[in-house]
Amino acid sequence: MTSARNLVFVSLVTVGTSVWFCSGCSGLPIVRVNRTKVRQDALAEIRQAAESEDRATRAHAMEAIPLALGQSGGVICKQALSDPVAEVRFAAAMAIGDIRYAPAKEKLLRMARWKVEGAEPDARVFCGVVYALHRLGDSRHTSQLGSLLFDRRKHVRASAVVAMGKMRESSAVVPLREALANELDHGLRLEFTCSLTRCGDKRSLRLLEAYTKSQFVDERMIAIQAMAEMRSTLGPSVFASLMAGDESPRVRVAAARGLARIGRGDQRTFRYCARAAVEPRKLMDKALDGRRQPTQEEVRSLQRLAAVSLGWFRGNDQAVDVLAGLLRNEDDGVRVAAAAAILRALPQRQGESRGVLGRKTPKASAGAESKPAAKRRQPKRPKLHTAGAKD
Repeated sequence: MTSARNLVFVSLVTVGTSVWFCSGCSGLPIVRVNRTKVRQDALAEIRQAAESEDRATRAHAMEAIPLALGQSGGVICKQALSDPVAEVRFAAAMAIGDIRYAPAKEKLLRMARWKVEGAEPDARVFCGVVYALHRLGDSRHTSQLGSLLFDRRKHVRASAVVAMGKMRESSAVVPLREALANELDHGLRLEFTCSLTRCGDKRSLRLLEAYTKSQFVDERMIAIQAMAEMRSTLGPSVFASLMAGDESPRVRVAAARGLARIGRGDQRTFRYCARAAVEPRKLMDKALDGRRQPTQEEVRSLQRLAAVSLGWFRGNDQAVDVLAGLLRNEDDGVRVAAAAAILRALPQRQGESRGVLGRKTPKASAGAESKPAAKRRQPKRPKLHTAGAKD
């Protein structure tokens, strides 16, 4: 999206605002937006995404809810447990577990009973259901995840690994290590490493640092996200090094997000993320230096990641202004990422009691912590399975 288009859109969604320029942002026009209105627009975007005809957009909405809305988004996730698409049901179950949305427990218990009417038929989704129940205090099904770590189907193993890792139970380290010793899929081995780190395995945390130097961009980005999530003491130096020296804009934005997430974000890292959000193609063109043209998906992927990253610059008042310009982006994923980031930056005000769908919901509480591929003339890598919001 060009700067001109960004300026036109923001001028339409704000009232009584004026154009000003971010100092040092390469002349990017940033418009001061009305905070109340932009928050309403972001809420509407999440709602529309949850009801989208596109399955990926619905899944993105589910993944965005924990950090963006907390329990006020629980009713949306509960409804999505009946979605016809397994990926959406899995994302909804994981989100319910993240926010501990108790009103969904009865539905989850029905889904967890094999061969009973209303039971979940897909083993991938079952893993998410078990995670949600575990977070709601019901661990009767938790042990079943251990056997699913050895399932012959890769996507089932991936879901089990993600669910066990997000439980953050030290008792999961032994079964995860045993399964990792038998895992041949390279991408899943990285996911095992991330989950082991979440469960407190210090050896895996060291291994994650090695993954940040992988030849594969997607692996570097996943490792960065996991290290930031665990607030690794190695994080600040690793992220700063990648931010300064990695040739991939995606990796640099991921590193900037890591720094912001641990409270080390500064104006320089913010400016880079702002440029990636507003002028992603220019950054990609500069990085590729004429070797080839970036694909549309690579550009959108960078823009989605930049939107997510801007949501972590909580002390920077300009982040919301940049994000507001992405709410009319043509890419569904960019809009959802921007909306979620705006809602994190502008949380529900005290005294508000109505949820996204206009229904009364439990008092908002803090949600649990919530990926794009890139190529550098490298061999193709199978899709990786990660926890939390994509990109």
